[in-house]
Formats: sequence, structure tokens, C-alpha cells
Amino acid sequence: MIEQLDINDNFFSQSPCLYLKDQQSFTYAFSVGTMPPEIYEAIINEGFRRSGIYFYQNLCPACRACIPIRVDVQRFTPSKSQRRVLRKNREVRVFRHRVAFEPEGFSLYQKYCARRHDSVEKKEDYTRFLIESPVPTEMMRYYVGDQLMGIGWIDVLPNALSSVYFAFDPDYSSRSPGVFSMLKELELCKKLGKRWHQIGFWIKENRKMSYKTKYKPFHLLTGGVWREWGAGLTDGE
Repeated sequence: MIEQLDINDNFFSQSPCLYLKDQQSFTYAFSVGTMPPEIYEAIINEGFRRSGIYFYQNLCPACRACIPIRVDVQRFTPSKSQRRVLRKNREVRVFRHRVAFEPEGFSLYQKYCARRHDSVEKKEDYTRFLIESPVPTEMMRYYVGDQLMGIGWIDVLPNALSSVYFAFDPDYSSRSPGVFSMLKELELCKKLGKRWHQIGFWIKENRKMSYKTKYKPFHLLTGGVWREWGAGLTDGE
């Protein structure tokens, strides 16, 4: 699949792992100006993900902790706790549109990064990360009254939606905005007739990445094959 693309540049990199302490990450990445969504869907099924115009695959020789995960949308049913989150946010309004830079969204992202990650984000970095995209990308904006509570970025593929990122106003943390946004993305998947919701990597040892198995049924990509969840994996409920 990759051979069919007009690649601008590609490289291997080594850096400290973002997810596991005292680990090194080895990554192959390449960039393209545009990519047909069916090709991105195909390489997602080989373990690739996207960040801005770059597509990357983790190739850590001594670690297999980052496992791609997808939810079977048509069979998904919210759990009891997830239904509580839906009820808590029933008055939240959701607007969906093509990806675009808007000052309101950038301000929310800055506030989210400052409060949750203690980082100062620049406009150009935000644009490269979340606005520039070689594939069809949309934004889902969540409002409580006139206040922007959160924004989710999703790639629209032939048989799936792929979750890119979600940022929220920390003042609304009590509403569980991350859970709510995931449920609304799953709802959109079903509405659009998609089979899968691609939600990135499941990392059992990382609390911020292990929650993804709470959305069932799900499949994990291991040994180059998608396998439905079964005995031997804990779901974190």
C-alpha cells in the first residue's frame, strides 16, 4: 500500500517512550500531501497511526506494549457507568464540521494542555498537529449552553472512524467529557453505517491508555491479525 503513495519524506527515529517509563521508542514515519482514505484504513490495519501529515508505526524491538484496538460499533452497547455519563450530559449540544482552524478551538486546546500537561502550545504546533490532515478529517464540538466543553478530531474512512485526539475544558472534568466524547463518536459511527471505531493503541501498563477496553466488544491487532477480546485480558471495569 505505501508503495502507491507519493511520499515526501520518511525516517526512523529513537526517543524516550511517551507511555512507559525508562523505555525507548523506535518509530518509522513518513509524510504525504494527500492520502486516499481507503489506503489509510488499510495501513491502520497494519499498525499505523496519524499525527498531522505524518503516518507512523512503532517498531520497538523489545516491546509490544502498544497494541492497536478497534471497537465493533454495530455490536457495542454502553455499560451502566457509560449510560450514567450520557444522562449527565444529555443537554450537551454536539456540532460536527470539517477540520478548520478557529480561535475558540485553539483557546480550548491551550487551556487543556496548560492544565493537564503543564505545556504552552503555539498556534503553529496546534495547526500542524490537529488542523493539517492528508485524509478526510472532521471535528466534533461539544457545548454546554454557549460554552465550548470539548473538541474531538476524527478521520472518516470507508469502514471506520478513526479517533485522532480529544481536548476538553478542565473546568468540566466532573462531566467525564472523555467518556462522553467516545460514546458520541461510537454513536456517529453507527449512524454512518461504519463497522469499526479505530481508537489508537491500548497499553495495559499505562493508565491513560488502558481505559479503552471498557468499550466492548473490541478487537486487538496482534501478530498482524485482528482478534476479538477474550480470556486472558482484563478490561479495567
